[in-house]
Amino acid sequence: MGTLMILLALLLIVGVPILLWKLWGLLKPSANALEKLVAMATIFACLTFIIVLNNHTTPYYKEIDPFSEPCYSPISYEHSWWLILLHLLAVFSMMMLYFKEYKIPPIQILICTVLLTIGVGLNFQFIYQISWHDTSRIHLWNQGDRAGVFLAMYPALLIMISIEIVVKMIRNKAQLNRGVEYSNKWLAAINNRLIEVNNLPLFAVLLTLPLFLVLMLALVLFGQDVDAFTKVYSETATWRFSEHIHPPTVDDRHGHYLCTVAALGAPSIVKPIAIGLRNHQPIVVNRQLQIANAFEFMIQERFPKAHRIIRSCYDKYGLNLSKRVNTERLSNLTYYLMKPLEWFFLLALYTFCMDPEKTIRKQYIPLTKDFNIEIGCD
Repeated sequence: MGTLMILLALLLIVGVPILLWKLWGLLKPSANALEKLVAMATIFACLTFIIVLNNHTTPYYKEIDPFSEPCYSPISYEHSWWLILLHLLAVFSMMMLYFKEYKIPPIQILICTVLLTIGVGLNFQFIYQISWHDTSRIHLWNQGDRAGVFLAMYPALLIMISIEIVVKMIRNKAQLNRGVEYSNKWLAAINNRLIEVNNLPLFAVLLTLPLFLVLMLALVLFGQDVDAFTKVYSETATWRFSEHIHPPTVDDRHGHYLCTVAALGAPSIVKPIAIGLRNHQPIVVNRQLQIANAFEFMIQERFPKAHRIIRSCYDKYGLNLSKRVNTERLSNLTYYLMKPLEWFFLLALYTFCMDPEKTIRKQYIPLTKDFNIEIGCD
């Protein structure tokens, strides 16, 4: 099984790039090695963009559990229709100009160039939006999640490709027009100026952006909701243009979820011993829960890296599973199913701890030992 997984991984790592290289050569035989490399990099950057953005889809007004739910989205999906539409049109225009160049009618070239330049402006705007991501108030990500770096690769490559396409088209047009003479003096002057830009520097292309952005506003905003163009970035949280602060994250974390809900079973079965405190909330404590917590404490002290991995996986899946245990019968069943693990934890504690019972007893601060209160699931 392990050998098969390694072969599949090698096939993906080596085979897919080779396939893309051959495919791009078929689509455009004149493409050089650099163009093929950039095309493959853009495809992989697009896949990375989709994966990372899929992990940042939560709207600003919703609380999240950082262990099991995606982070806050850099765009407001409610107002993003125009952004998605213009992006798709810009990418389509980029492909048209790259593969066809001057083999399409003049009006189509004009429209594609305008859409391509609009796409450059939108990509710059998106990169600026993701250039700052404040996750300091989100537990687990308070040191940052570096999402902006991975999200920026795709639009950055699109900007580079778009500018290169426009520069190449201007140079090619200048070459084509060298032998053309116009009787109209204005057309002749424009043609002579175009010929002079054979070595057009990159910044000169960027000077056309303001003109096309004004054209975009005139064409697209006419009759539309102007606020949608600002709300797509402002109706978010944690990002550069965000105007909202997200609600506090879910407090129910870093707990032994299954042992906690198991302790809510029938007292004659789960044998509660105290009411303890966790995350400033009272919980029912039994010996099984104390043993599980003591075992985690031991792992955290001796193997911190392994503990972080185990803790992250358990927080991601254990919480969602524990929410399904919502009756006394299910709590009783969970208690019995956790027994083998409890015995394993206890064996490990007695093997590696000098005073295992003392370690077990000090887990969770007891608030009371009065069980004249109702303990059970809702």
